[in-house]
Amino acid sequence: MYGFTLTWQSVGGIILMLLVVIAIHELGHFVVAKRSGIMVQEFSIGFGPRLASRMRGETRYSLRLLPLGGYVRLAGMSGMEAPPDDGGERAFSKASNGRKAATLAAGGIMNMLLAGALFTGVAVVGGPSPQIESGGALQGAGVRGQWQVVAVDGQPTSGLTDLRSEIQARGGRTLRVELRAWSGGATRTVQVTPQLHWVGTAAKPAIPIEARVVSIDGALPPRTRPTKMAAAVPGTGALRVTYRTQSGGLRTVSVQRSQLQVQWLVGYIASEGNLLVPSLGGPPMPIYQALGVGFYTVPSQIGATFVNLWRLVSPHHPSDLRLSGPVGIAEETSEATQIGPTTYLTLMGLISVNLGLFNLLPIPFLDGGRLFFVLLEMVRRRRINPRVEAAVHAVGLALIGMLFIYVTYGDISQLSR
Repeated sequence: MYGFTLTWQSVGGIILMLLVVIAIHELGHFVVAKRSGIMVQEFSIGFGPRLASRMRGETRYSLRLLPLGGYVRLAGMSGMEAPPDDGGERAFSKASNGRKAATLAAGGIMNMLLAGALFTGVAVVGGPSPQIESGGALQGAGVRGQWQVVAVDGQPTSGLTDLRSEIQARGGRTLRVELRAWSGGATRTVQVTPQLHWVGTAAKPAIPIEARVVSIDGALPPRTRPTKMAAAVPGTGALRVTYRTQSGGLRTVSVQRSQLQVQWLVGYIASEGNLLVPSLGGPPMPIYQALGVGFYTVPSQIGATFVNLWRLVSPHHPSDLRLSGPVGIAEETSEATQIGPTTYLTLMGLISVNLGLFNLLPIPFLDGGRLFFVLLEMVRRRRINPRVEAAVHAVGLALIGMLFIYVTYGDISQLSR
């Protein structure tokens, strides 16, 4: 079971994720501002006291103590600065509205591009491969290595649920199972006779989940659907179920007929795919296909975010649906570092999408709020009073601070449960 554990691995993973996502965002603002001729006075990763700083040309590059954000300080951003901080003719306030808009939108767009690249990389690598269970029916049929079950008796199976349903419907008789190599390309077909496994919790003493059932009332299990098996065994009394233990021995337990819970299995442990974005959890994809899947995932996740925000404000939203702040992100990142690289990179992509989206929303003080004023200037053909705009952004900053405190309190409360 994974949890929020502060190891060197998890701390490093948290810091790396924040630095990458924030640096890419600020890099977008920085590059477009420079290309637009706007003076960049400081490029900073983090807030608070400076840990390191270097002046190159007209720009100071800083690394600060708290990696909770970053900023690109543009000369003349508010239009109320006094010389020499106003930037002169290269002030942000004197740039064309098109250049202002491009500079403000660049951070969020860069986050979207980073997410698409990360999702593409995860799709190229693929999810965890299915496993052929040792001692299972597939292994007994000579299947070794990494294979994906794609059809049973000619019936395609898109997942583990489909596979098990097809097997149960055939009542344990020998199956024609089609497999495809997990790395792609090669296919093969094998004849497999399923094994009966216990899947219930009702037996006393308990039978281990998925223990292989060897006999029922001293005879081989009848080849029939699991739901009809109890009726297929002669008699009306309790059933003597014999199963094989992990050590290889046999043990017999008395089970009431109504409590017989078994399934036919072939010894195939299907991959659960990507824990965060299931569409990224299949076999490795060629780069051209992965690019389509990876970059399509970005708008699909944006859509999912809006759906969840709508559900969050609805009066009967699910109890497990909540906003996450820095503490919640740190918890999720800590868990992702323990699960594996693809989960970690997927989470980085999701955080990058949401950071970019949040910053592009028309919320005062954020990029989207400032972009809204620029678009308003385009419509009005004259600038909004800088003092009015500054006051609106100040209110926005206060509201964001309150939201930060609220979600952090919620994260800590959830963490302490």
